[in-house]
Amino acid sequence: MKAELSPNTQAILLLTAPLVIGRSKPSVNPLTAGEYGRLARLLRELHREPAHLLEPDADSLVEECRITLDPGQLQGLLGRGFLLSQAVERWRSRAIWVVSRADAQYPQRLKKRLKDGAPPVLYGCGDASILNTGGLAVVGSRHVNETLIAYTEDVGRLTAASRHAVISGGARGIDQAAMGGALAAGGNAVGVMADGLEKAAVRREYREALMGGRLALICPYDPAARFHVGHAMQRNKLIYALADAALVVNSDDRKGGTWAGASEQLTRLNLVPVYVRTRGDVTRGLSELRKLGAKPWPNPETAQKLESILAGPGVAASPAPEPAVLQEPLLTTHRSPADELFAKVTELLQHMDGPRTIDRVAKELQIPKTLAGDWLKRFVDMKLRTLFKGSDTSRTIPELAQALQIHRGQVPPYLKHLVKEGLVEKVKDKRSGRVRYRSLGLIGPLFGRGN
Repeated sequence: MKAELSPNTQAILLLTAPLVIGRSKPSVNPLTAGEYGRLARLLRELHREPAHLLEPDADSLVEECRITLDPGQLQGLLGRGFLLSQAVERWRSRAIWVVSRADAQYPQRLKKRLKDGAPPVLYGCGDASILNTGGLAVVGSRHVNETLIAYTEDVGRLTAASRHAVISGGARGIDQAAMGGALAAGGNAVGVMADGLEKAAVRREYREALMGGRLALICPYDPAARFHVGHAMQRNKLIYALADAALVVNSDDRKGGTWAGASEQLTRLNLVPVYVRTRGDVTRGLSELRKLGAKPWPNPETAQKLESILAGPGVAASPAPEPAVLQEPLLTTHRSPADELFAKVTELLQHMDGPRTIDRVAKELQIPKTLAGDWLKRFVDMKLRTLFKGSDTSRTIPELAQALQIHRGQVPPYLKHLVKEGLVEKVKDKRSGRVRYRSLGLIGPLFGRGN
């Protein structure tokens, strides 16, 4: 993870972080998740980023945000630069890194699965690459007997043998047993903490695994934050979002953090399959989770069987064909009527001279503006991906607008989406000072096929 904070991350920290440095409470109340969400949406509508609030001439932008937030509060938060520098030094001394949703290094699983519900900022220590590998989420109560601790450690060891990570909450009891079992067996683990990251980062029992790149500890709250029930509840969804499947070892009935996180997955989020323990004393909480849709844990005895559970239904039984077999049918597959129609529209748009606008496309093709907007969006999506795919050439907004034959103002929304997804990076030319955009790898579709 990079040491320097990006301008966007600096701005988001100033806006949302309490920046606890030996104080009982922050001097200015940071934005809540809802307040920051409203501000972020407004900035997107204005084709701006959080970093623009830090520029010398940002007064007018702050004033434009009046409809969402009090400008005085924004100015007070953005004026905490010295406090932020102190906090950053404190975090670095404990090997804690910080990443925001605006950074390419932000865990893609959280972005894709939680979307706007992903935390604006993540604090962490250890190897951040583990956060994108998936694995088995293991959750349960803090107060459990030694029998369940031993059972959970065995699950952690088996997960390590399958070469997958254990993902848990880092709390005592089931969480630490699962992580400890995986680490003791030489595997990887992720601890999604609700508090105490500063202390956990320097704990002796974690030191070897952190330095060896086998453990990542993350927290969506200030590293010095104390335990808060609401924080513990909110961080549950991150555990599930980082996993491929989840096992609930123990749960109270309709109360507690474990129940809240599991029931939320089963009834609302549905991010991953949720299993419950079936061996030993099955509590009423586990039985009630079964009624909500949780599956009985099949008690895999080998790494291969656990691998098939994490891979999903039918994956292990139906291995992927060889690439050569896949390619030939794709070349001869008939396109759907919708694709055939869009292919003809593409030909017309390709030969259209001058800027392509929704009004002009609607007029020349004699179609409704809504349909013209959908087709133009899909066309620009395709053309933009073609420009960036397999190329490391950087381009400015005017250059992209000229290549796409659209107005300059139409380009930023596409670029911002690509930057947010970590597919394109924004760079500044050292000689000219101009902002350019460069591909970071393979480019996927910006919008769904039907949009």
